[in-house]
Amino acid sequence: MPNRCVLINQVEVSLHFLEMPRRQALIQFWLTALDMSLPERLLTESSLTTRQLASLTSYIRVASGEIGLRDAASIASSGRIRGDPQKMLTLGSYYRTLTQAKTNVRKSLVTILIGIQLGVVRPEELRRLFELVGTGVRELSGEEQERFVGILQALLDRIVL
Repeated sequence: MPNRCVLINQVEVSLHFLEMPRRQALIQFWLTALDMSLPERLLTESSLTTRQLASLTSYIRVASGEIGLRDAASIASSGRIRGDPQKMLTLGSYYRTLTQAKTNVRKSLVTILIGIQLGVVRPEELRRLFELVGTGVRELSGEEQERFVGILQALLDRIVL
């Protein structure tokens, strides 16, 4: 079976012709059906690509000493869009994708800071969001994650004026 990140990308591409609410509903259905992790479920709402998510996830495992760099590049290869998905990414490609992912995360944080400064983002609601995310979300079952994503969506709508 293909990697989940690859499946997310295929679903997004195949649904490009649908209006956004319908597309999001179908994507959410497929994510639930595939029993995806929370980061994978939220990927369509982020500025990260599927390969960048795979690179960040594998990099965390490298940083903890669980796997080596070549293994991380191999894991990230499954998020490939171009080229032979069976061939491992070169370490250079892996690092480039990892750097792009880190840059996207950093820019997202700066965007939040700008939103707070402009008064478009409510800091008290943002604080609630961070507390909610930090409360052991990784241990939720698929159904609980689904409910959590709904709560998260509602909170995100409240955060941005």
